[in-house]
Amino acid sequence: MIKQTDWQGVPVQVMENESLEVYLCPSIGNNVYRVWDKIRGRELLRTPVSPEDLKAAPVQYGTPVLMPPNRIRRGTFQYEGRKYQFDINHPTGNHIHGLITRTPWKVAETAEGVRDLAVTCRLQTGDHPEILRQYPHDLALEMTYSLTGASLTQRLTVANRGEASAPFGYGLHTWFRIDGKPEEWTLTLPCEGIWELDKENLPTGKLLPLEKEADPNGGICLKGQNLDTVFQIGKKARTAVLSGAEDEIRYSLSSEFRQWVVYTKGEADEFVCLEPYTWVTDAPNLGLDPELTGLKGIRPGESLTLEVALEVVRLA
Repeated sequence: MIKQTDWQGVPVQVMENESLEVYLCPSIGNNVYRVWDKIRGRELLRTPVSPEDLKAAPVQYGTPVLMPPNRIRRGTFQYEGRKYQFDINHPTGNHIHGLITRTPWKVAETAEGVRDLAVTCRLQTGDHPEILRQYPHDLALEMTYSLTGASLTQRLTVANRGEASAPFGYGLHTWFRIDGKPEEWTLTLPCEGIWELDKENLPTGKLLPLEKEADPNGGICLKGQNLDTVFQIGKKARTAVLSGAEDEIRYSLSSEFRQWVVYTKGEADEFVCLEPYTWVTDAPNLGLDPELTGLKGIRPGESLTLEVALEVVRLA
């Protein structure tokens, strides 16, 4: 079932089947701000109390959509001879988390199949002067959320309708609940290295070997972990697994995603944030091989498709 409902005066789309209820707020960044597990009777995500909370801090709840993700040093970079200046929105004097976390999307269509539910929304960056002022590219974004059983998929297609190649970085900032029981949760995350960060949490350009105590390849218990760490996926598999006492959450990515950020907001307690990125933090300023950083341009008339999938697997 798909229905439009009212969330304290804001229209939202709700997809519901026998396993999950998925709540999408197109008008505030197209954020899946709530996923209710009907089988376990628990919230899967850090969920805002009100639309005002989501609008005031859109990166703090649900699955914020980041374009581009994380920080850009002093908000500026150059690409193909063009200079970009994004607004400074962080106390360190940098830009953080991109241009569309609060931007409204339009619902284009909904579809109910025998097993599948889907909601498709669209955003045209050329319709928003605040985006064009900082990022002068007319991109057509089409995002479809699909719910099948206990699996939620996000598929994004980005088409460049402008006249210049557009530097494109994308990510999510997905807040998973661990309910004050970090000792019951293990994170397994295939990766090849850790990006060294400076005091402003910006990459220095140096990749470090994985440390035994923070190597998530074989799984790490979240108790005692204090992470704000950028992991390089490399040639590893693109599926992270968050395992609890009764269930595990598998978070899978298409090949364009090159990095993970894991953020516990202090020592892990109530939440762990898993952030898949196509480009590493501050990628345009690193001057490294794009195959390493994920820096990518979308040429005029071309498009790019990305996909992530969140699946709940019952262990008991």
